[in-house]
Amino acid sequence: MHSPIRTLNSIQLLSLVSQLTDTIQQSTTPYELLKKSSTQLHTSATWLIEQYHKWDECHFFSEPHHQFSEQQCQQYIHQHTFQACHPKIAFHIPSSSGNHFESKEVIFKLTTRENLSTVYLYLNFYSSQPNHLFTSTEFILFLNIVRLYFSERANFKNNFFHSLNIREFYQDIVDDAPIMIYALDEQQKIVMWNKQCEHIFGWSKQELQEFEQPLKLFYPDKKYRDQVLQHSQQNAGSKQLKEWNPLHRDGSILTTLWAQLLLPDHTTLNFGIDITEQRKAEKILKTRASIDGLTQCLNRDEILHQLEQLLQSSKNQDLHQPFCVFMLDLDHFKMINDTWGHLAGDKTLVHFSKLLRSHSQKTMMVGRFGGEEFLVIMKVASINEAMEIDHTLRNTLSNHPLIYQNQPIELNYSAGVVLIDQGNGNLTNLLASVDQALYRAKKSGRGRTIQADQHI
Repeated sequence: MHSPIRTLNSIQLLSLVSQLTDTIQQSTTPYELLKKSSTQLHTSATWLIEQYHKWDECHFFSEPHHQFSEQQCQQYIHQHTFQACHPKIAFHIPSSSGNHFESKEVIFKLTTRENLSTVYLYLNFYSSQPNHLFTSTEFILFLNIVRLYFSERANFKNNFFHSLNIREFYQDIVDDAPIMIYALDEQQKIVMWNKQCEHIFGWSKQELQEFEQPLKLFYPDKKYRDQVLQHSQQNAGSKQLKEWNPLHRDGSILTTLWAQLLLPDHTTLNFGIDITEQRKAEKILKTRASIDGLTQCLNRDEILHQLEQLLQSSKNQDLHQPFCVFMLDLDHFKMINDTWGHLAGDKTLVHFSKLLRSHSQKTMMVGRFGGEEFLVIMKVASINEAMEIDHTLRNTLSNHPLIYQNQPIELNYSAGVVLIDQGNGNLTNLLASVDQALYRAKKSGRGRTIQADQHI
């Protein structure tokens, strides 16, 4: 806690001026400048409002423990009249301060060069200070340092807009650009928002400016939002685009690519493109590349790829989990085709695969191996557990025949099964082993599952 002082002396004020000058040369932020001033002046509360006249913008800075909102501080300003004490500097000492000759609180009104902005600086000291301190040469020097700092901010902003002529000719180009362009000030408020942003996100600039932290609308998860902000600050100016998934106004998830440019006044310009539909198309193509078009099971290439990966993993005994592989073949499928036609055959495959997939869990994968043959991979603890699932599937198939042209077509299958619990097999041996077991199941009367002779 600060020890209270009776009066700030000229040495302390000149030291503050020197420190602020050094700090400003290091491209400090308004918040850091305010914090430095508050510490050196021994104030219990400090806040600052920066108002830009040409752009109808207002920035509010305060210490974390400050109890007043921006709206309350704005009201405080409008309720009082300021008395000029120096060119471009005016002040107000609340009459409620007590002694007419000393005060604990004061608010200054600083006007920047060319009247581009006005800064209101509120100071509440731990101990009362003589009123004449606030008009002393040293204090005016401190206020001029603050005023010149904000003059440079306003001047840079004015030069930036003037160089682009953004308020006139180039504003239309920015607004109508086919890419998203928006700007955030150092308090994460929206100061630029073009039509493409409005189209993609569903929010207008006026609506977003009503929110204290508009980024929460796009990134409601704080951890993810912090990642976005941190990446933007660390990679501003990079030519690489970063993919993020903000939310649309309706809650749907977008896929976007962004690049950032950090301006000297700590405003961040963001340039982005929407690739939501492209990612959806890629997902569809990826799905089509791995899914059988008729049955919607994994296709042959994908089920074999998954099986090969499991076999590779099984070689690591520390990570190995036993699993079974079934090779299923629909019984009398040719008879269905010959009796009912190939359309019925297709519906049979769809019906059978749908029942298979209805039993599918995270530990089970179903793929069409070819024709009426299917591969089923189950992560199970034992062959007995796999046979219980097989029994359940047969009951389901028996209780749910295919209805075709108002006639039931009862389905059954033959299967071979092999247990992989030793982690020393390869894909060729596995398929040969389970295929031989399937062949024996067919030869011994169909409608049954035969276990392979050996574990793999």
